[in-house]
Amino acid sequence: MSEDKKIINDNEEIKTESTTNEESVNNDVVIEEVAENNNGESEEIVQSEEVAEKGIKTKIKKLKNGKNTKSIIAMAVIGCLCLGVGFTYGKSVGRTLPATSRKYSANKVIATVGDTKITGEQLRQKMEPLFYINAKTKMTDEEIDAYEASFIDYMTTTEVLYLEGKAEGIKVEKEDIENEYSTLMSSLQQTYNITEDELINKCNITKEDIEKELEKELIAVEYIGQASEVTEKEAENYYNKNKDEFLRVRASHILISNRDDEGNDVSDEQKKKNKEKAEEILKQAKEGVDFAQLAKEYSQDGSSENGGDLDFFSKGQMVEPFEKAAFSLKNGEIYPEIVETDYGYHIIKKTDEKYDDFDTIKEELVYTLGYEKQSNILDNLIEKYNVEVK
Repeated sequence: MSEDKKIINDNEEIKTESTTNEESVNNDVVIEEVAENNNGESEEIVQSEEVAEKGIKTKIKKLKNGKNTKSIIAMAVIGCLCLGVGFTYGKSVGRTLPATSRKYSANKVIATVGDTKITGEQLRQKMEPLFYINAKTKMTDEEIDAYEASFIDYMTTTEVLYLEGKAEGIKVEKEDIENEYSTLMSSLQQTYNITEDELINKCNITKEDIEKELEKELIAVEYIGQASEVTEKEAENYYNKNKDEFLRVRASHILISNRDDEGNDVSDEQKKKNKEKAEEILKQAKEGVDFAQLAKEYSQDGSSENGGDLDFFSKGQMVEPFEKAAFSLKNGEIYPEIVETDYGYHIIKKTDEKYDDFDTIKEELVYTLGYEKQSNILDNLIEKYNVEVK
């Protein structure tokens, strides 16, 4: 966690986990857990699937300004095709009876994007290899549902972006498609030691089919890349109009922990004693006793060595009760009450504040604003093309 700072002993933190602008969709959490729980034999394949499973939305929002978006889409196609390779691999090592399976009606429409229909057969082509890859691991209904939802999300989102890109006149050169195809084949051969001919024969897929998917996804990502572009000037204007969002405060605290040496919650009786102790320390601090000395003497976390200093932090980094108290203070002011969090009782003093300099954060801000644009565009397109999941 790049900006998070340990401030509680025994791996306890009052700072929330930093997501560095890569927020997870609920389904992705399940998928990641499934991938991590696979044994070594299938781990490499499962990791290769993640790109496809998480859907184009997650891949798009991970794009940094200036990165080659085409390579991201090529990875998506690799992910989908690797499922086919994984299916072949799974069967070749005797996994003909997977522990988990689910039947899909070939002609049943599971989703629509305008006049485009996504059928059970298309979903089966994504899911069946997954069942073989997981081999003897029994997948729960919730896990299967999560994979299905992610694949459907991937297919519907790609379709709306493709349709809109085509309507906007976006085209890709034949050379670009051929280059992506070559990259794809090279990656598959390196990862699975499978040649182009073997892939086409074993997975029952033609070069034309693969190139058609590549073209569709290249148009999709070209469109979203153009539509969501944010200039440095736009980012600077946003910064100037919303400067409070970039305020960082510096605070010190004294923690009376409500957890024992093993990380378990203490008894209610002990909590009562801890609260009384915290109240007494707060009283001393208000009376002018040196805060840093009190922290060194009483605080039960790693910051005590530095007089309770937690350095600078911005909104969203601390747990909510702590953040709310710290940001409400003036410099040098002590919060008038003890603050309770899951970790215990805190006495908080604000020591400084500053605003992030635009030049320091402009790259991240451009990325964040671009992601917000992407989200709005996708929401609007889903409504425009009347996307329905049956």
